[in-house]
Amino acid sequence: MSEEPVKITKAKEENGKKTSAGSVIKLILLYIVIYLVCSAMFVALFHTGLLKSMNVLMYRGIAFIVLTGIVSAVVMGVVRKFWKFVTIRDVIMMFVIFCCVNTVIFTLVPVTVERSVSVFMLSYMDENSDKTFTQDSVGEIFTTKYVNDYGAFEKRFNEQVVTGTIEKNSDGTYSITERGRFFVKIFRTLAEWFDTDRRLVYPNEN
Repeated sequence: MSEEPVKITKAKEENGKKTSAGSVIKLILLYIVIYLVCSAMFVALFHTGLLKSMNVLMYRGIAFIVLTGIVSAVVMGVVRKFWKFVTIRDVIMMFVIFCCVNTVIFTLVPVTVERSVSVFMLSYMDENSDKTFTQDSVGEIFTTKYVNDYGAFEKRFNEQVVTGTIEKNSDGTYSITERGRFFVKIFRTLAEWFDTDRRLVYPNEN
């Protein structure tokens, strides 16, 4: 008779473990589904007129990430009402994970594509694959189309005005701001740490 309570206890423990494992699997799948759906929503926002006045792609993208991150947290919160194993921590973690992962992906891929000289060069050669090029001819095409026709310099210059790293003076000239100097210090520190090309952060020394 004394063995019966032990068996019942073990059976309850096994059922509890199965339930716990099942809840973990459901929670993981829930994270994945919400992440994928909200990521698709994030990409779709770029094809709308929302925040179109933001000329800096990175800022518009970050705003969309925060917006869709909030949506992901809200969805997780709604699911929490039906699945009790979903906690407030999961709601917060959904927002944090979504924003962190998509910020990394967004800055590494779309922002790089929008700014990359390599992307332009390879795309141009692909569209004109029936021709051959010299290094000088590619350089001329880059200067003519990318810098002049596409206004690459003007675009980057205006971005700095918008971000407040440079400011316009009363006489029409521009000067670096304290914020700009702060960022330069960060860039130079990172250049030292990772041994990058010093010419970009110390132009006068080279």
